[in-house]
Amino acid sequence: MRHNNKELICGWDEYWQYCNIVTGQILSSNKQYSQIICILRGGFYLGDYISRRLKIPISAMVVQSYNQNNQQENIQVGSLSYITPPKGKILLVDDLLDTGVTMKVIKGKLEEEWDVEVDTAVIWQKYHSQFKATYFYSLAPSDRWIVQPFERQ
Repeated sequence: MRHNNKELICGWDEYWQYCNIVTGQILSSNKQYSQIICILRGGFYLGDYISRRLKIPISAMVVQSYNQNNQQENIQVGSLSYITPPKGKILLVDDLLDTGVTMKVIKGKLEEEWDVEVDTAVIWQKYHSQFKATYFYSLAPSDRWIVQPFERQ
């Protein structure tokens, strides 16, 4: 991962390695999940990767918490898109935890509306995050923007 004073820049090869490490943590836990719910857009790639490796269904929820200038704003939550309704123990996936507010809100919403048990997985968790993921690849500096491969032009 390359970095400068403001950004950590991640390429595709590294990204897939990080997905593999997070998936390995999940496999090592021996926990069984009925499905993965990925937070779109950031959680799509990790969620898809884990879903394929664990051979469990994937669902998605569109959430917007950042504006065009990468500033966090009020969270806007769309409907959950699924084939099979959530039940039992699910894995909620996003790309990273910055403040942790989005993950906390969505986890609470799923627990309340679907009466499910929720574990969480991300690639990066920033030091200042108020929420701690069940599974994550790395802690990241609070003052750096992480540029993921799908965000690069």
